[in-house]
Amino acid sequence: MSGQASHRSDILNITNAKPCSVQTTAEHGYATDDFVRLTDLNGAMPVARGQDPLNNYRFKIIVTDVDTFTLRDPITLESVDSTNYSPYVEGGYCNRIENNFIYEGN
Repeated sequence: MSGQASHRSDILNITNAKPCSVQTTAEHGYATDDFVRLTDLNGAMPVARGQDPLNNYRFKIIVTDVDTFTLRDPITLESVDSTNYSPYVEGGYCNRIENNFIYEGN
């Protein structure tokens, strides 16, 4: 079976800021302009993990360190503003996804 190999990093912290910054538990290996999806952050988890509005969405990233990057809207490229989101608690994953996808409007 062919396709892109997944690349997942564990999340250590997510800031309440503009731009929203994500820190991973180890070197993430991502590059600026990669696309990522944050998962397992929602309140339906056994322990609330915070940052629900970021859960299961795609973002374009700007790498700021070997274990840190900021999030941008994949269409407008505006920095994500998480200042009013619930504080990050624990857990969650960051998954690099394909760079070649097309957004279609309705």
